[in-house]
Amino acid sequence: MLSAPDFMEKQLVVITSDQLKNLSLKNDNLVVKEDGKILNQLSCYKIFAIFAIWEFTITTKLIDRLLEYGVCIYYLKRNMKPRFIIGNSLEWNYTLRERQYKGRRDWLYARSLVNNKVHNQLTLMRAIRNKDSKLRDIIKNTQEMLLKTMKAEWEDSLRGMEGNVSKMFFKTYFHTIGWYKRLPRTRVDKINFLMDIGYTYLFNFIEANLNLYGFDVYRGVYHKQFYERKSLVCDIQEPFRCIIDAKILKMFNLGQVRDKDFKMKKWEYSLEWKSINRYTRLFMEEILLHKEDIYRYVKRYYRAVMKDASVIPSYFIW
Repeated sequence: MLSAPDFMEKQLVVITSDQLKNLSLKNDNLVVKEDGKILNQLSCYKIFAIFAIWEFTITTKLIDRLLEYGVCIYYLKRNMKPRFIIGNSLEWNYTLRERQYKGRRDWLYARSLVNNKVHNQLTLMRAIRNKDSKLRDIIKNTQEMLLKTMKAEWEDSLRGMEGNVSKMFFKTYFHTIGWYKRLPRTRVDKINFLMDIGYTYLFNFIEANLNLYGFDVYRGVYHKQFYERKSLVCDIQEPFRCIIDAKILKMFNLGQVRDKDFKMKKWEYSLEWKSINRYTRLFMEEILLHKEDIYRYVKRYYRAVMKDASVIPSYFIW
């Protein structure tokens, strides 16, 4: 188990498949090259884990050397779905899981997660330039709801608050690009379809970070246990959904969402085969811009659970 000072100093390295073809060690440093030129160089003593995205080839000798430094290698598929880990995934961290299962702070953590999500939704709405009276009223109502989330006494009331705020947020934030309503996994329009893609990539990346510390990802605090649902990942994803929301609006405003990229079959949208890489790259680049934020958040959340703290970390988009 790494000590607290070790966690403070360690860094997360994310490398895509084209870079992994030129991965090597030199004088206790991990060296990333492209076309013979050094892109990055980092001391192996400072690396906590390497996230390798997409297909790659790596030698057993290099793996062995990295393991000597205590570096684990996490392989993610093209859609950032975790596949396997080489090294110490801390699955034996029974102390952490004991604290998870006791759930002494679940309600406090649940309210904090929802409050953090609402705060970021409020931030995005405030960033809208032209505010009419209706938008100002919605912002005011959201501010009031923000205070109420930390005082909620029942799960149903908290879920009701979150649902009401999200409904107001989506309708307001995406009104310029033809918003209908949020319908997960239905693919009824381009916005919902892109949300499903972006949220999935974000979900997978957060899961990979949680696995590094040995969390039971099926044991949540806000999202309760349900068959095959990784409830803790759903929980931690909530404050970070704003990353995908902001990216989707930006993609539409910049003309990056093109009609020719989509096709419809049986009243459901899907991407043309040639366009899959493009949208994967757009979402992946945005998530990786926030990789350190996600990494630090999960690390602080881990500390809060281990210390049985009454306060968990927060993530603010701006």
